[in-house]
Formats: sequence, C-alpha cells, structure tokens
Amino acid sequence: MHQALLIDEILEVIFGFCTESCTLTRAGRTCQAWKDPALDRVWWRLASFKPLLDLIPGLLCVNGVYVLELSLHPDFRRLHYYASRVKQIIHRQRIQIHPTLLTLILQDEKLASCFRRLAIARLSLTNCHAICSIISSAKGLQTVELDLGFSTVAFKTVNGAASDFISTVDRVSSCFTSLSLRGIASGQVMNSVGHLSRLEALHLRVGTSLPAETLAAISTFPCLRELEIHTSHIRPEDFRFSSSVCFPLLESLDIRGRTNSIEKLLQSMQSDSLAVLRIDIEFLVSTDDTWDGLFTAIKEKTHASLLQLTIEHHMDTQDLPLEDDTPSSSDTTHTSNSYINNLLRTNPNALLNFEHLYSLSNHRELRQIVLETTPPILVRDHDLEHIVRWWPKLKHLDLGSVPTFDPRWTPKPTPAGLAVLSLGLSALETLVIPVNIAGLTSDVATKFAKNSDSSLRCITLTALTPPEQSLAHCLNRLFPSVIEIHGTLGHEEHWDSVQNHYRLLQAF
Repeated sequence: MHQALLIDEILEVIFGFCTESCTLTRAGRTCQAWKDPALDRVWWRLASFKPLLDLIPGLLCVNGVYVLELSLHPDFRRLHYYASRVKQIIHRQRIQIHPTLLTLILQDEKLASCFRRLAIARLSLTNCHAICSIISSAKGLQTVELDLGFSTVAFKTVNGAASDFISTVDRVSSCFTSLSLRGIASGQVMNSVGHLSRLEALHLRVGTSLPAETLAAISTFPCLRELEIHTSHIRPEDFRFSSSVCFPLLESLDIRGRTNSIEKLLQSMQSDSLAVLRIDIEFLVSTDDTWDGLFTAIKEKTHASLLQLTIEHHMDTQDLPLEDDTPSSSDTTHTSNSYINNLLRTNPNALLNFEHLYSLSNHRELRQIVLETTPPILVRDHDLEHIVRWWPKLKHLDLGSVPTFDPRWTPKPTPAGLAVLSLGLSALETLVIPVNIAGLTSDVATKFAKNSDSSLRCITLTALTPPEQSLAHCLNRLFPSVIEIHGTLGHEEHWDSVQNHYRLLQAF
C-alpha cells in the first residue's frame, strides 16, 4: 500500500467521494489504518437521531416511546464511541424518549465530550424537542436551525425547549455563530435571540413573531454579517435603531416587508459592505409606499459594494388590467372595479418600472440581478442597451417570466435585444427573459453576427407563441456555449425540439 493512503487527511478526501455507507464500511474493514477515517465518514452526518439511540444496549421502543429494558446501570460506551464522530445532525421525524431514559442520558458525565465534534444541528422541535437537552452541551456547535412549527397545540412546550436550547448553546459553545428559526416564536424565544450578540448569521422566518424591540437589539450585533427577516407587520415609526451602531458589518440582507419600512432600515444601516440584497415587497397599499424612496436608499447605501440584487413583488394578475390600461403617474383613469385596479388608482406607482432602476446605473460591480415580479417588469430592447452599459460584469440576469399564455403581458424584448445582451455581456452565464419571437425566421436568424465570446450556459425564454427551429439558429449564433434551453410551460415539446436542433447545430 502506498504511504499516502495511510495519511488520515488524504483518506478523508478520498472517502468524501463515497456516497454509499456500505462502501465506507467495507473500506473500514480493509485495514486498521482505514478504520477510523472510514467510520468518521459514515457517522459525520446523521439524518436522524435514532441511530444514536440504537447504540444503547437494552433499548426498546414501546408504543413509539424509547425506554430501557433494564433501567439500572445503562451502558453508554458505544454511544460515546460513535457519537464523538458526528459533525451534523438533521432530525425531523417524530421521536419520544421516556423521561427516565432521558434523565439517565443527561446524567452521563461524558455526555458533553461525546458530542465534541458536533457543529451543525437542524431540528424540528414539534417532533423531537427532547433531543435539544441531549445535544445542547456540545461545545463545538456552530450552526443551529430550529423549526418551531405553526401549531398552537404544543406552542408552549416547543418554544420553551427552543429558548432553553438557544440559551444553553450560547453559554456552552464559543463557536455558536449561526442561528435559523422558522415558525411561530414566543416572546421568550425572541428575548433569547436578542442577547446573541456573537452571531454572524441570523435567519428569522417567524412572521409576525418578530417584535420591533428584538430587531433593534439585533441591529447592534457587532459581528452580524448575514440577516434574513420579515418586517411586514412592523411600522417604520416603530423602528428604534441605535444612532451609533446599526448593522455595522452587514454583508447580506434578505428582507420581506413594505417599501417604506425597508427604506428606513437601509437608511439607518451603517454598513458599507452590503454585497447581497434580496427584497420581497408586500403590496404597496398606500402612497407612503414608493419604489422611488426604496431605490434611493439602495443607491445611497450600496453604491460601491452591491454584487447581487433580487427584487420580488407579486400581485394577483387575474384582475389586473391590460398593459395599456395600467394607470401611469399622470393617468389614474378607472379601468375596472377590482381591488388591484383600485390600488393602482390610489397609488399609481404600485408597479415596478424599468425607470426605477436608473438610480442604480453606477453600480458597475453588480454580478446578479433578479426581478421576480407579477406582472413582469416591462423591458424593451433599448432598456437592454442600458443594462449592458450600466452593469457590464453581470453573470446572472433574471427579468422574470410571462404568465403562461396570458395575452395581456406581451413580451417587448425581441431577438435583436438578445443580440444586445450577447455582444455586451460577455460574462453572462444564465439568462431569464420574456421575449417576443413572433416573426423570427431562419433568414432573420442567420443575419445575427456569430459571437464566440459569449459565456452563456443556461437560457430561459418565455414567449406567448410556441418556438420554431429558427430560434435554435438564432441562439446558436448569439449564444454558442449554451447547455440548457428552457421555455414557457405548456410548450415543452416545442422547446425540447429547439434544444435538440440547437445541439445538432453545435455539432457542425
């Protein structure tokens, strides 16, 4: 055997490519030198806590509850031996541990040391809150993800376990830097979160459970770099951000709420390193909610740092008027009696327009832009020329998709606009765009200049009409390196034909 295969670090890399446990167990039996690296790989990630419980001799499952056959002098040696190899636990299945057994496990003097490598815990507390008390003593826990659920039946028990778990991990583990919560959280849990000043990443998908006071406390965390929150229920006047410290090092913000609330948060933020910004906008329900103020705040706070921008804003298109009937800032003509149209009359700026992006024209470091709106943002070929000029380093551009076969939202970009992107964005790797392919023939397609410098690998084109093979000729000339071609739902056979024909053209 080569001496390199006796080095644990090299074996870890090799075993990392093994996806089946049976392969690793056979490798562990090959020789003594391979035993521990192979076992480490088998046990490093558990999709359930059950394999650890099964290591306890005399364990029985009675009516879904784990109990010991003999409660005196339990033997935890095998549990210690294998649990010390676990780095990640993901548990979502329902599991119950008898209080007597749980007490014996918690009284085990070696409990803390047997989970010394555990770094990540992802738990569904509605099913397994008892597990929290077992692994909370792990001194190396870095990332904790807790699903609290949305049921009010076990609300008190689940949130009590979550609060105790978070507080214990914060006290015991000096490595604890990332927390994610999902579900309905109690005030006790939110109070615990407000004291986790060492966090570097915090994801709170707790809806209206997040109080303004906790958000204010979070804003002072000195090391926080990544944040996800929902603020739809918090009024801008309820924000109480510190004037001296407010998100000083934030690099990634994923936020859902009203434009005026997000605008105020951005204006208060002191970080000059925000690189990733994802915004999910609620309905613009009053004239206080404006796109202009939001984009002004984005411009002022992210001028030199922003690399990725995502804007989501969805309205019910079923009652939306035809595009030409949509009120503009100077035309509030009544179009129908629907709720949305009344909203548009009250706040004619409710829809995102391409003109709102003008404020970001100097953000030349942008690498990714995603505009997922319903209806899709109205973009024309001359707007694509602006995109090329403003953001030449783009690698991912997503301008949304047209609702399937909805004639009210006719795409404006043409194949000529695709040519603009092909020639102007050489680094572009993925593209999602509505396109009007009506009238595209093979003769028209062959007139486009062949661009061998395009880096595009994946393209999604949504169109109201089914594509012809002429589109394959067009794409082959504009984007000769494409691997995947996707299109409108309902026209799958046509788009499969386009991709097959495209591959044939690539072969010649």
